[in-house]
Amino acid sequence: MKHYLIPAISVLLIFTACSVTRHQSTITENNLLQIEKYLTSPALAGRATGSEGDSLARMFIMSEMRKAGLKPFIGNGFQYFSVKVPYIPANTDSICHKQVTTANVAMMLEGTDPKLKSEYIVVGAHFDHLGMGGRASSSRNRDTVAIHPGADDNASGVALMLQLAEKLASFRNGFPRSIIFVAFSGEELGLIGSKYFTENMPVKNTDIDIMVNLDMVGRMKEGNLLQVSGVGTAAGLRDSVALLTDTTRLHLLFANEGSGPSDHFSFYADSIPVLFITTGTHSDYHLPSDTYDKLNYNGMVRTGDLMYKIISKAASDRQRYKFMLSGPQTAQSMGRKGGITLGIMPDVAGVVKNGLRADLVTPGKPAALGGMKKGDIIVAIENKPVGDIYEYMQRLSELKHGQRITVEVLRNSTREILIIQL
Repeated sequence: MKHYLIPAISVLLIFTACSVTRHQSTITENNLLQIEKYLTSPALAGRATGSEGDSLARMFIMSEMRKAGLKPFIGNGFQYFSVKVPYIPANTDSICHKQVTTANVAMMLEGTDPKLKSEYIVVGAHFDHLGMGGRASSSRNRDTVAIHPGADDNASGVALMLQLAEKLASFRNGFPRSIIFVAFSGEELGLIGSKYFTENMPVKNTDIDIMVNLDMVGRMKEGNLLQVSGVGTAAGLRDSVALLTDTTRLHLLFANEGSGPSDHFSFYADSIPVLFITTGTHSDYHLPSDTYDKLNYNGMVRTGDLMYKIISKAASDRQRYKFMLSGPQTAQSMGRKGGITLGIMPDVAGVVKNGLRADLVTPGKPAALGGMKKGDIIVAIENKPVGDIYEYMQRLSELKHGQRITVEVLRNSTREILIIQL
């Protein structure tokens, strides 16, 4: 009894601590920190899809949204669905799958205009992560079984979304359009929650003006860099974002494409304009070391202030965003188990054009052993062009284990040829 009672009390205390200062119209570093501490706490054990931590996380998110004054968008606010999750049974080496139940959390700030309130802005972030990691997960160190707290991926997006919900709900006059806040589960297993949401919405896709996706917004780097993708998915969207940006506080890196390995893609595939907001990858990505103490909370506040302006404008303007195609709308393979890998963390936001930037090069892996460095832009593999992450994955699919290949990179504006042994 005591063994279970102590963690339960700890969870209750954290809930209470997080709720004490949650009634402000300002996004603060302290509020973000308190949410992060709870979502990354041992009680949630890495928030693996379908786990007890997953359930605790969505209950907490629902509680915070209700405190902000939001009402359910779907049913009671929980959108349940089933998903297969990988696991390795005891005393075996084989990866099996089991069916579990999880849920998205979908709540709404209703619009004030009798006509426009049936049009929607969607703000989303995924709350699931890798649990204890291990060989059945997408941990970057699959030999380690330990809590993967996912402070940046994606507790940071959830924390900022909750703060935005409260700030937007506190605006006395409200907004003409309705704003939907969705916390997605199953993102790490293949955007499953967001796919389920778009396929089972109680409204038409044409009723949604834009979807804003917050994924890994906690590691703003020197120079206050913020990556904003999807600006090519609607006419005038890039100019609109640029005009709202205080360039003394943020330096935006724009990418046009609506494609990408995060939940916004499910909406883009349904012909809905999107913005994908991220501060990028880092060396703690998908490792137990992605902890709350490493986040740039001031950077999160800066990001939140811009998001408030973007969302407010979209929810208030009489003119809607008009969807434009910018990148493939069909899912493309981002790799395969047992396939070739160079050992890099690619620029998934697609900030760099006509190439693929290596945001991280893992020591001891083929790319590092071949001389590739962080920041190198891959422009060709075996004399075949690499224009983006999808072309990069296509080139890898053509290679074989043990093969020696040439990789052409752009480094400090100079082209170099690397010889890499796979």
